[in-house]
Amino acid sequence: MAQKKRLSREARRVQLLDAAAKLFCKSSYGQVTTADLAEAAGVTEPVLYQHFETKLDLYVALVKRAREVTFAKYEELTRAMPTPMLKVLAIIRAHGGVMREFDPYFRLHLRALAASDMPRVRQALRENYLAYVDYFATLIRQAQLQGEIDKAVDPVGISWFIMSQGLLLNLCNQLGLNELQEKGYIDGLLKDALGHISLIDEPLARLARLFPRAPEAAANPIAEPPAAE
Repeated sequence: MAQKKRLSREARRVQLLDAAAKLFCKSSYGQVTTADLAEAAGVTEPVLYQHFETKLDLYVALVKRAREVTFAKYEELTRAMPTPMLKVLAIIRAHGGVMREFDPYFRLHLRALAASDMPRVRQALRENYLAYVDYFATLIRQAQLQGEIDKAVDPVGISWFIMSQGLLLNLCNQLGLNELQEKGYIDGLLKDALGHISLIDEPLARLARLFPRAPEAAANPIAEPPAAE
């Protein structure tokens, strides 16, 4: 009988985190035990402790991994996008699909707010949100330099607005309120709320012309790209 191939230390760590995310996204920090975590990952508790000294260490690592997987997906979605403005639009368009693909981590992010009285959890959440804002602000500054976005726009302020909408959609997703996405809320948001900062005529139509079946469409099948006018 062939022996199972042993995972590398990093692969085992990721496996433990992904298994833990599925538990913590459904229960509070206090309800999940290290025995539960080990069982879910198919390992013993000593193996768990080889990677994380305490349950809190694992939980903080989970919050950080939520950011890591999201950024990795952002890079995948925007790799083929030729301009910073189109990268921002593509990410926002794909948000519904990204939430579904990494559902445990998006659910965890909201649940972790209840554990933010613990300083290390609060710090990890702060770092995540600030990293997201910096990511979008950097793209917006690049778009300003390329003449895609009005230079009078505050990149950080717009980035916090984008974040607020992402949080709203995440909350609605957890409650099963998907009407916003199904009724084209994201495209309406891009046209009405973000359209005034763009110096490109009909940036959404341009995105659709360049990428009629772009990665963001595949990730978010509910919101199909609008037909080019």
